[in-house]
Amino acid sequence: MKRLIVILVPLFFVALLAGCSLIDDDLNVCDKELVIDYDLQLHTALSVQLQAELAAQTEAPVRRALEQWLAPVFTDKAQDIDLRFYSEEKDDVRYRISEVINDNRTSYSIRLPQENYMHLAVANIDDNREVHMQDGDHSTTMQLRLSDKQEVSSLNTGVFTARLPMEVNDSTLHFDVHLYMITAAVAVVIDTTGCDSLVSLSGTMEGSASGFSVRDSSFLFTSAPTMLLENVPIEPSSAATLRRAAAEETAQYACMATVGLATQDDASWQVQINATLIGNRHTTTTITVDQPLQAGTLRVLKMKMGNNGGLNPEEGQKEVGVSVALDWKQGGGFDVDI
Repeated sequence: MKRLIVILVPLFFVALLAGCSLIDDDLNVCDKELVIDYDLQLHTALSVQLQAELAAQTEAPVRRALEQWLAPVFTDKAQDIDLRFYSEEKDDVRYRISEVINDNRTSYSIRLPQENYMHLAVANIDDNREVHMQDGDHSTTMQLRLSDKQEVSSLNTGVFTARLPMEVNDSTLHFDVHLYMITAAVAVVIDTTGCDSLVSLSGTMEGSASGFSVRDSSFLFTSAPTMLLENVPIEPSSAATLRRAAAEETAQYACMATVGLATQDDASWQVQINATLIGNRHTTTTITVDQPLQAGTLRVLKMKMGNNGGLNPEEGQKEVGVSVALDWKQGGGFDVDI
């Protein structure tokens, strides 16, 4: 399976020794002025992976559509940041920066007492329609949670987090913090050429995490969210593209995708694709994937649709299995396992 390169966002803290002043008579410590330089470099291999997995000329419109649809998630800018510095002794917030930056570079100067801290950083949740921060007053309880709904819409931003224990003292000069993406994407690319009665498609994904513990850097599976797949609009091929593809088998494609959180390392996950055919006939294909969906990656599942609306995986996807259920008349139906 092709994977995206894990996205790293280095943050550089250059600590400058400042004048000494007592900010807490009980602690009797000096403040330290920290010049904080953020250098955000959110580079991915999204276009490279799509080019490799959707290499045929007939697949070019799907490749372009997916790259455009995923652009707000796999971006090279941080829209917003939330930076929190917790006292290790009391685990309370000593300093916080929350700001919309929409850039890849920014800098701050802050003053902190010289002591031990836990620094937690989160990027790109202000405009996310389904992810919210919970219990952020303490580092040990801070979580990012999906909406508590039966069905959750695809995430519209890629979310990044980091954790770093910090010791602020006279010898402190430099800290490096790396923010990692906790979101992941799934795309189902369907060759519908074999079904001339297809009317519409819908789909869901199950098996992904419901939240993320920022300090522990671990995914939470306290509930079982159902992620909705969205139809990715595909622009028709130009006449020139069609001429170049004339030597290849003509194909008509549909694409559905969702962005959620990672899945468990030791458990399979599933995608359901529901096809509605002429005559109000319905076919549901359950795709089971044994390989985990890791954070910061895109998984492309390539399928061929049969005349009954059922899907079969294309060759080379050994860890993918499907089962097809037909419901073609009122009150009746039968299952066909493939």
